Amino acid sequence: MFSTSLFEKHLATSWLGRSFYFFEELPSTNSHAKKMERKSSLHGVLVLTDFQSGGRGQHNRKWVVEPEQNLTFSLVFEPAKANRLNLLTLTCALAIKEVLENEAGINGILKWPNDVLVKEKKICGILTETVFIGNQLDRIVAGIGLNINQLRFSDEIKHNATSVSIESGEETEREELLAKLLQRIEFRYRQWVQQNQELVREINQSIRGVGKWCSLQVNDEVLKEKYKFLGVNESGELLAMDENLDVRKYSYEQVRVIEHL
Repeated sequence: MFSTSLFEKHLATSWLGRSFYFFEELPSTNSHAKKMERKSSLHGVLVLTDFQSGGRGQHNRKWVVEPEQNLTFSLVFEPAKANRLNLLTLTCALAIKEVLENEAGINGILKWPNDVLVKEKKICGILTETVFIGNQLDRIVAGIGLNINQLRFSDEIKHNATSVSIESGEETEREELLAKLLQRIEFRYRQWVQQNQELVREINQSIRGVGKWCSLQVNDEVLKEKYKFLGVNESGELLAMDENLDVRKYSYEQVRVIEHL
């Protein structure tokens, strides 16, 4: 069972996660965070569960985890504008990659648009969603699923998934790791708000396939042309250069990168 008191002991953020809600079981932390009633600001709220029974990934794919083994949580942000959401997802992914390297000695890489991979296997997925009231942004919810102490996965994903314990060879204290994650995400979020160019550069240095020729799948159709993957811009759009040296921009809803390694 996740220890909330131990988590609070380790937490060293200024605002992120200072207000949090823990559930032994929840269908979806994102769904819960999106429906939370507002009595005051929800900025920085953490919704955490020890077992997410109906987790969702991109395109409504299921995110299945074992109870009491991993970290499944959502963070609520209230930025002034609803733009650059793609970049916010990658900002969170970068922070997670950094903590895995610094705290567990695990070298990860970002996969466009919302995953962290280790040795070509998925260790973390992020689902970023928005809540609007009319035309006004109410909140952004970033749902994060990070495999920690799970050692076995279903036949469907066992060849494509890994965890911190599998890679490090030892069990990990989830409470301290979550506190470290929030501290790093808070730092990177501040850079995101400030539109820090160094943040964009560091994200691009960490994305799988940057600088390589690839195919693009746009709206479920694989394009015939080959493109060089250039990374993302300050808006979080994917940049790809065609063989005529023209650069095209895509949002993550539109495009998938099919690499040729």
